[in-house]
Amino acid sequence: ETNRRLVEGRHVRLEYDVQTRDRFGRLLAYVYVGEQMINEELVAAGYAQVMTIPPNVRYAEQFRASAKAARSARRGLWSGD
Repeated sequence: ETNRRLVEGRHVRLEYDVQTRDRFGRLLAYVYVGEQMINEELVAAGYAQVMTIPPNVRYAEQFRASAKAARSARRGLWSGD
């Protein structure tokens, strides 16, 4: 629901890292609406977990820091509800 609210009906831009697809053929991209990185927003809100697929590690540290902050603040998945 949160992802839908952030992207539905909006123009999105994809940013690729080293690889564009994983070994299963899934598209690997950072998703932006304007300057907002949706991947980061979902992790920071506690609605996504970090999954890093090397060699695509451009934002790995940023995502890990956001995930740690979300857990500490008990947001989203970490709320206990």
